[in-house]
Amino acid sequence: MGKSIRKDRLIKEYIHDPYFTKEKYPDPSVCKKCGVVFHDGIFEWIEPVPKHAESIICPACRRIEDRYEGGYVVLEGDFLKNHKDEVLNLIRNTEEEEMGYRPLERIIDIKEEDGKIVITTTYEHLARRIGEAVHRAYKGDLIIQYPEGWKYARVHWIRN
Repeated sequence: MGKSIRKDRLIKEYIHDPYFTKEKYPDPSVCKKCGVVFHDGIFEWIEPVPKHAESIICPACRRIEDRYEGGYVVLEGDFLKNHKDEVLNLIRNTEEEEMGYRPLERIIDIKEEDGKIVITTTYEHLARRIGEAVHRAYKGDLIIQYPEGWKYARVHWIRN
């Protein structure tokens, strides 16, 4: 009897990220822009920086330089107009907290456009976390989308 082939499994393809090299960085390495350290296979904040660390530019700093976003957040509504400073503080606090354990998750830009706040992030996790934090704190409607085949998140929050 022949070998059966399962056709009910979905095999996820590797999503290519041009900012992560397949080869490892020298261990230890330190980003000459932000100071994050690559050590034991991960990026982390280490004080003091290990002696003899190689100088690199980390993936997050390269994304920020190139303005190559991994997350896009739009916040809008009448509530936002009256609580903009509070919401912006929450966004910055969320970034700071996320960077504590995911050092490559950063805000690239925050812009105000037509009464909306538009945020771009280096990776999708921070975009999602910002949307969830704003929704948890202020309710409203939240939509998070991950376009298929992309390492990317689109987040939209509105409260009138």
